[in-house]
Amino acid sequence: MTRFLGRGSVIKVFNLIASTFRYREIQAEQELGGILNMLGDPLPEVHSTAISGLLIGRTRLDPLSIPHMLVRLLNDEPWIFKYVQRVIPIQKVVNTELDMIRGCVRDIASKIQPSETYRITVEKRHNTISSTEIIHSCASTVERKVNLANPDWIILIEVIQTLTGLSIIKPYHIFSAVAELRKLGEGFIS
Repeated sequence: MTRFLGRGSVIKVFNLIASTFRYREIQAEQELGGILNMLGDPLPEVHSTAISGLLIGRTRLDPLSIPHMLVRLLNDEPWIFKYVQRVIPIQKVVNTELDMIRGCVRDIASKIQPSETYRITVEKRHNTISSTEIIHSCASTVERKVNLANPDWIILIEVIQTLTGLSIIKPYHIFSAVAELRKLGEGFIS
């Protein structure tokens, strides 16, 4: 597997992507590492990337369970979340090559039942590959109905320089501290 070079850090395979404020990457690394430790991972790895505001991480916990665990923690202890804005689980990592991405999407899309819908979302950073080309190529391998507004599943393609993280997730698998804090605040107002 190709190694991903961040700001002086090397991580072979990541299963989380997190975002933070620009120039707060070091604080967010420490915060997310501490949170993952609190959730039960004794040795989480979190590293800044060469992309401002973007972190990658590897946890021994199930990455799909992390968003729900973060929501519960935020509801109990909202003051812990100062720098981490979003956390997204990643299920597979491949080199940023269209054939590899398409093959991976074909494999993970088998989760989608015939009656279910999907959407492909591409988030692309520091790479010239065309988002439209990725979507058209990958959609041709998924024989299910598309629903852009309210899909049952999201096929998430996170292009980060030479590596691409992929997941097939439900919309609630994307943790947003801002959205959750807003919900929590609405509970106090009503």
